Amino acid sequence: MIYKVSLPNLLYGHLMPPEDSMMVDGKIFCVADGITRDPISPKDFTNLSIEDSLKNYPNPSGARFSADIFCESFVKSLDNKIPSLKTIRNAFIFGNKKIAELNKDNTKKVDYLINDFFGCVASGGIIYNGKLFWAGICDCGIIVYDKNGKIKFQTPNWMKTFEEYEKSNLQKSDFNFAMPKYRKMIRSEYRNNAKKIVENKCVSYGALTGENEAEKFMNFGEIGLSKGDLVVFYTDGFEATVQHKKFFETIYQKTESLIDQAFVPYSLSLAKEDYNKFGKERTLMAVIN
Repeated sequence: MIYKVSLPNLLYGHLMPPEDSMMVDGKIFCVADGITRDPISPKDFTNLSIEDSLKNYPNPSGARFSADIFCESFVKSLDNKIPSLKTIRNAFIFGNKKIAELNKDNTKKVDYLINDFFGCVASGGIIYNGKLFWAGICDCGIIVYDKNGKIKFQTPNWMKTFEEYEKSNLQKSDFNFAMPKYRKMIRSEYRNNAKKIVENKCVSYGALTGENEAEKFMNFGEIGLSKGDLVVFYTDGFEATVQHKKFFETIYQKTESLIDQAFVPYSLSLAKEDYNKFGKERTLMAVIN
């Protein structure tokens, strides 16, 4: 059984194009989340409602282009290759290079605002001979449950260190994300910058923008699987959901139809209860080994 679902932003999905992507080919899986673009205007939306700031959101969006290209490139790179940590690493790097080509054609002069790099974050993997070879960057992840609903493995959220640093340090200033000066600083100084060290800790984050520096933020591994294990690849909008107490029972079903009947209403009910935690754009693929 392979189950795929992508749900829009509960509150603002009608104002933005979908920017998540996913692809599966046999036992190769990939999900990607396009990096949100700036609205074409205005640059400063400090005093605007979210609805007003999204009126000029680019559509189509370079975020979706990069997410689609990465998924396609990652899956293509692994096709007909014997899976290993080396091949999955090369596939992730190959996908990033394809985004570099996209940016070469579409982003002539980077200003980290309207003309920022097209990019995405992603997770993916391949199941082969009882093992999962996985890869991920930033806040896309993978979780594995055993057949009894116990979590065997989950990737960390590699964005957390930056988020905690931003909350405790950067946001104490007069800046906020609605200000162009702040967005430019974050993207130019903290994204894909492994040299941003504070108290012996790297406080930056990685993203697939086509820059070679992104490779330092890529993560890889392998884990043994047992028959009946549930493997889930997800974008950050589903991070809280995949750890929720009722997640396993709603998605561990025999058919896609049964999952739809249980999981989609469950996800929507969580989103209505807590939009910030459960209601953003979200995508997952689940497979029972």
